[in-house]
Amino acid sequence: MFESIRKHSKLMQIVLFVLIFPSFVLFGIQGYSSFEGKQDAAAKVDGQVISMQQLDAANREEIARLQSMLGSSVDIKQLDTPEQKLRTLDGLVRQRLLQLEARREHLAVTDAQVQQAILQIPQVAALRKPDGSFDVQAYRSLVAAQGMNTAQFEAQVREQLILQQVLGGVAGSVIDSQALAAAAAKAAAQQREVRVALFKPADYLGQVQVTPTEVESYYKNNTARFQKPEEANIQYVVLSADALAADVKITPEQAKAYYDANLAKFSTAAERRASHILITVPSDATAAQQDEAKAKAEAIAKQVEANPADFAVLARKDSQDPGSADKGGDLGYFTAGAMVKPFADTVFGMTKIGQIVGPIKTQFGYHIIELTGIKPGSQQPFDSVKADIEKQLQQEAVQKRLSADVDAFTNTVFEHPDSFQAVEAKLHLKVQTANNVTRTPQAATPGNPSPMASKPFLDALFAENSLRNKHNLQAIQIAPNVWASGRVLSYSPAQTQPFAEVQTQARQMLIDQKAAELARKAGENALKSPATLAFGSPLTLSQTQPTPGVSPAVVAKAFGLSTEKLPNAAGVDLGAQGYAVVQVVKTIEGAVPTELIRAAAGAQNQTLTQGIINAYVDALKNRFGVKILYKPKAESAVAG
Repeated sequence: MFESIRKHSKLMQIVLFVLIFPSFVLFGIQGYSSFEGKQDAAAKVDGQVISMQQLDAANREEIARLQSMLGSSVDIKQLDTPEQKLRTLDGLVRQRLLQLEARREHLAVTDAQVQQAILQIPQVAALRKPDGSFDVQAYRSLVAAQGMNTAQFEAQVREQLILQQVLGGVAGSVIDSQALAAAAAKAAAQQREVRVALFKPADYLGQVQVTPTEVESYYKNNTARFQKPEEANIQYVVLSADALAADVKITPEQAKAYYDANLAKFSTAAERRASHILITVPSDATAAQQDEAKAKAEAIAKQVEANPADFAVLARKDSQDPGSADKGGDLGYFTAGAMVKPFADTVFGMTKIGQIVGPIKTQFGYHIIELTGIKPGSQQPFDSVKADIEKQLQQEAVQKRLSADVDAFTNTVFEHPDSFQAVEAKLHLKVQTANNVTRTPQAATPGNPSPMASKPFLDALFAENSLRNKHNLQAIQIAPNVWASGRVLSYSPAQTQPFAEVQTQARQMLIDQKAAELARKAGENALKSPATLAFGSPLTLSQTQPTPGVSPAVVAKAFGLSTEKLPNAAGVDLGAQGYAVVQVVKTIEGAVPTELIRAAAGAQNQTLTQGIINAYVDALKNRFGVKILYKPKAESAVAG
């Protein structure tokens, strides 16, 4: 089974994704079934409804994932589009189709397979007690912190393993082409030496003159650039482990009881160092063989007794222990539990370094033993570990309570969607307000997570359903061990700022635009007479590693130019950054690392696999029937 898991490392990434993102984007559609209610249908697959609320929830999670990948500089409005929502819906449809096909094929996985898959998740694999056994309570707490119980989580993993079976045979039909991969890698490894002439807008600002009429016209033609962002006044509640910790007190008596019950955790076991000479006895030895081995050991013991200094010499000569004979019989330091009982009892019964005992009988044969070192055990005093014990017990108590409270929090905010009174009364949480909240997250405060600093929370808050219905959000994890829900009280859509307020800003934007236009025209004119261009120092560009200070557009243009006749030049419009003329001087064929060929083969395999899967999904659509009901153009604007 472990080999199977290794072969399906992509599956493990998805299962790990389950632990990190509990809303299951494109995973476990049935997990959203409790939210369907009477919402409009977004699609139907084999007659089964995918609701608009399911689509909205999945789309929020997908946008949050994209933002996490692309960075905080990406505007949420660039991602939260009807086109993106259609892509999310397509993913949900695919998921439902695969589930239907799995059931049609009667595919199943065993409990053991589910268990092994879960144990491969790093966060779960790390849940071990000091004695090496699996910490079941810690596992339950980990899953509960994601808003599930273990049965729900294990059902999700089982479902994903089954879906992996559906796609396994399809994806496995792709045949790698090393020749194509090598050619692609060779092209990627090539470098090009170029010279660049830049035409910067800043150099043309002095030539720009604008009139008030032009500024006002620019404002009217670009009102989207002068938008005041949408805002909402909200209520919210936060459930956090830190807040619970303030109510959990550990008494000195509880700490002492834990200390007494776990003395081994606060003790260092005594160790002894010894050397031995072993005369082995086979497990099926006859009485005569036993007597012969014992006689030989007794003879060696007499030699050692006559001259103890020869112990190491005799061990190298006569000991039949291959692990220690070459070291003069030295076994190093060990605890009592590391050796078989008769041997350990003998060694730990010896009191003086240099003492020699034997022969003594164990399951391995006869031993002559010399004590060569003593390390006494130690015990940490209770007072020195009291604070650590209290902290540990408090954390365990908080996690146990948090597991129960997360379930109650999640259910209560959903079951009473129009108010936080029920969750306030049940969990004693403070209902807070915030005004003029926008989609842009606030700066996070270390140690004090706020919903207004959480992208997932704000994405959910400004989702269509939230603004329209003004219901409580489903519980959202905004930080480790911190959950929040919010509801919109009032909403102000984005609006254009009056010209009088942004006149200065509009004027500068128009000047910058005209300067960029002058820079572009100057560059285009200069390109007609390359001899007049003032190029910078030669640069070596690569497609695999960025060059500091060089625009990706310049790199793309350089590698798009023909190299049949060099030098070869072309212009690149850099928008607000001006214009560049790129001249390729020569090509440099670099060595092609094996890793690059492997990466090219992987990318090629992924492309081919995706194409085959797409065709397979299209066939499933024909088999089961799919009807897309969500129409982006039919969506109406949300008013506050």
